[in-house]
Amino acid sequence: MGVLLVGVFALTLSISAFSAIDESQESEKLYMMGDAQAEVPVPVVIKKGGADTKAAIHPDTQYAFENNLSAENASMLFEENSKKVAAFLNSPNVRTVTISEGACQLLEDFTDSYLKVYLTKNMPDLDTYYNLSSDARKENKLLVEAFAYQKAQAKSNKVESVDSTLNIIEVTPVAANVDEILFYLQSTLHTDQGDEHGGTWFLAHIANTADGYKLLKLWIQDYAYEMMQNKLTRNYLSKDVEISKDALARDILNEINSNMDHTESVFNDSVKNMENFRSFLDTAEHQ
Repeated sequence: MGVLLVGVFALTLSISAFSAIDESQESEKLYMMGDAQAEVPVPVVIKKGGADTKAAIHPDTQYAFENNLSAENASMLFEENSKKVAAFLNSPNVRTVTISEGACQLLEDFTDSYLKVYLTKNMPDLDTYYNLSSDARKENKLLVEAFAYQKAQAKSNKVESVDSTLNIIEVTPVAANVDEILFYLQSTLHTDQGDEHGGTWFLAHIANTADGYKLLKLWIQDYAYEMMQNKLTRNYLSKDVEISKDALARDILNEINSNMDHTESVFNDSVKNMENFRSFLDTAEHQ
């Protein structure tokens, strides 16, 4: 289960630790800031609110931060949102962050479901956390589900349980009843081969709707997330192929299995070449 760290917490992170990017390929990414450390105390206040504070947002409203995946430049989005992470890490100012109780609960529940995929190894169902009144929101939900599923399926070891801590970092109103929330999710995967510690930055846009607090859009700071976004656009949307969860799951599994087969083939070829080389040396030595 996730834990919300309320009050003052010290967030000590290595920038290189939370990036999942291959530095040899993606060293130009803005958040790759060497081995700098950031220790940032962030007081968090949860604002209580009842049903009377709920507000309807018009289903046809499309906010400036929302785009269909086919109309969005994933690389530019990555750089733009990574600047927000970097700005926070480089800021010397200490301020109190206030988040509504409903939005906080939504993020707690979402992150629990997001991490549970490591246990189930099934495509997660995140419908309940989203307002799905537009194609852009439906596509974003599928992107997040596909990314979480890919991360879990790519693991060769078994995850037996997960612990996590949700760190609310910044809450910025961006429209009436809509907040942009930057948060950091620390997690520990307890596996059959030992504990694996990690953390990921998220940027969420959450609306206070007549149905409660709902996600409109979520972004994850991981190069594999950017690659998944491009893949959905290239393999589905640009070909006018409807994205379905079943098709996504099959494609992800096929790709992982293909990569594993390729890796195994390369390894076997390397072993064979080494054996041939040793045989050659033995032959040469006895001549």
